[in-house]
Amino acid sequence: MDIKVSVIIPVFNVEKYIAQTLESVIYQTLTDIEIICFDNGSTDNTIKIIEEFQEKDKRIILHKSSVNLKQGLARNICVNTARGKYIFFIDGDDYMALNCLEKMYNKIEQDNSDITICAWNQFDDETGKIIEHPYSKLLQIPPEFDNKPFNWRDIKYTVFWQTSVPWDKIYKKDFLITKKVEFPGGIFFEDNVFVYDALFKAEKISILRDELMFYRVNRGFAVTNRRDETFFDYLKIFNMIGDNLKKIGLYDEMKHLYLDYKIITLYWWFKKIKLPYKKRFFEMIKADFKQIQMTKKDRAHVRNRTNFLYSRFTKMPFFVYYPFFFFLDKIFRIEKGVKTWNITLFASYEKYFEKK
Repeated sequence: MDIKVSVIIPVFNVEKYIAQTLESVIYQTLTDIEIICFDNGSTDNTIKIIEEFQEKDKRIILHKSSVNLKQGLARNICVNTARGKYIFFIDGDDYMALNCLEKMYNKIEQDNSDITICAWNQFDDETGKIIEHPYSKLLQIPPEFDNKPFNWRDIKYTVFWQTSVPWDKIYKKDFLITKKVEFPGGIFFEDNVFVYDALFKAEKISILRDELMFYRVNRGFAVTNRRDETFFDYLKIFNMIGDNLKKIGLYDEMKHLYLDYKIITLYWWFKKIKLPYKKRFFEMIKADFKQIQMTKKDRAHVRNRTNFLYSRFTKMPFFVYYPFFFFLDKIFRIEKGVKTWNITLFASYEKYFEKK
């Protein structure tokens, strides 16, 4: 069989969800696929469920690890062993529309792109309802690119505000291999590093505005729900993204847009982390920001909210910032684009994406 798409599914203790995930892949309208599951040392019935599906569908391949390699290394191993022309990632608790792979395959073939991106929806695990969110709708990609490929330069001012998940995209395998686009290993939130490296290295990107993926939210044990010391890895992630920009010679050109993205987003995760970890996270962010050493020129080219947040973290001790300024910044929604203290409390979401 000529394998068109290799679907890669890293799994760990997802016995409650893996059947739905596998069914959404098995019954795809595109049948010339292989389904590669990589188990990261599950201790529940995940492996047993996959093996039961494997008995009925020989397209399923199961790799087992006795230790948890985390999703990054698991995905890298699967990419290197995949036989398909294209790679598609899905997590073991999400699912896809039954025509997802067919539409994505046809689009990436038609445009001869390195990457094709689709829209998606959230699926609330508690209520069973589908939730729409602007972040998932490709709203920051102009309509002119609906029918023609583009690259990162065409969306330069919003490239860091595109979806940073790997599972709303199909990738040409040769592109991933030749450009050495890989997930970092042994770290949480590795998706961001992989996706931005891919976007900056891709010569041709195309999009489908069809909502083809369903991302499960409000799942109790999801990493982003933990809001604990795992969030500390975000500092490593952002620095890896900066290092990758340096490796491909784009850091100087993208420096200020990168700093906007890094500083604003770290503040977002600082808001989310649980109180027992806030002080430690604050001190880690402070130390990192001081190493940036933003010059007067830098501060003139980053966004005003970036300057606000940079000053807060570098100049204030935690016991001053958190009891007062943290809540003041939330009221004035500094992370949403407040330009002065006189601006209305309701700065718009779109200010995230305004051009300098």
